[in-house]
Amino acid sequence: MSPLTWAQHPPDRQPSARWSILVHCQSSSMLARLDWVFFMTDTSLSPNDLAFKDRLSMMALKWLAKLPLPLLQRLGQVIGQFVAHFPHTGMHQTVLRNVERAYPQQSRQWHLNTTKASIVSTAMTALEFTKTWGMPPAFSLSQVREVHGQALFDEALASGRGVMCIVPHWGTWEVLNAWVNSFVAPTIMYKPGKQPGVDALVLEARARLRATIVPTDDSGVRATFKTLKKGGFTAILPDHTPKDNGGIFAPFFGTSTWTGVMVPKLIQRTQCAVVVLGCMRRADGQGYDVYVLPADPAVHDEDLASATAAMNRSMEALVAIAPEQYQWTYKRFKKNEHEPDFYRKQV
Repeated sequence: MSPLTWAQHPPDRQPSARWSILVHCQSSSMLARLDWVFFMTDTSLSPNDLAFKDRLSMMALKWLAKLPLPLLQRLGQVIGQFVAHFPHTGMHQTVLRNVERAYPQQSRQWHLNTTKASIVSTAMTALEFTKTWGMPPAFSLSQVREVHGQALFDEALASGRGVMCIVPHWGTWEVLNAWVNSFVAPTIMYKPGKQPGVDALVLEARARLRATIVPTDDSGVRATFKTLKKGGFTAILPDHTPKDNGGIFAPFFGTSTWTGVMVPKLIQRTQCAVVVLGCMRRADGQGYDVYVLPADPAVHDEDLASATAAMNRSMEALVAIAPEQYQWTYKRFKKNEHEPDFYRKQV
């Protein structure tokens, strides 16, 4: 789970450290898994501080970022279609297994079509990230065509109670990142990155946005709590498997899955406003739409199990808008209550 905290912060009082978001590859394929990984680093980092291979990766990403976005999206489509052509690969099997579990009422053909579309979308997202990293925030903002639920977002910000924003791994969240930063200045939880070349590029991009950083330990959670109590804005991605001491089993797409409890606990303690936020690639490929949805009212329940289940239902509602744009490459159901070998290869 990769949490962010967004709060008002005067531009002239920014700390020297900056933050970044990177694509985290869990296998040899760049398409295997996208995740938000946050890190703290010295702003003096430059390409000259990197190893040769990391400088090469940074140069390659910068070159890709200069290409037109439609060309990058088309390249992502080609890569995704090629990968999806091999149904016996681990990625294809993981996506298909997830889609079948999440939407059992759909036909076999729907599952296969959605699996292919999801792999293609994942490849496109990876290259879209590169473009946003290489361009100023204004570029990403210019790609937003329509905002669904702007009034709900504005109402939450104006409530004065603080805002908890639930952000599943859905759509193209780097564009979303720039959009949110046009309203609030972020304070962000971090953890070290593992890819120096990518880190350096994203550091450059993130330095263009205002940011205050807090660690991912207990002090960071306390800082997040204080942000909400002061009326700030917090966004957390709660749809990845937490550590053993950080979750409970709760239904997610019909499966009792190990789910993080940071979000419902913070909501309980602060009584903040809650919204669900995502950024979706338009079907015609012409830009992106931002979606702001109301959270399931039960996220405010005092019962932790009820509130956590409501958080999951809130994410499901957003994913349902475009299921193929969710991060089905991630083994979300690996730690569930009843099926320990959920991703065992089917015979």
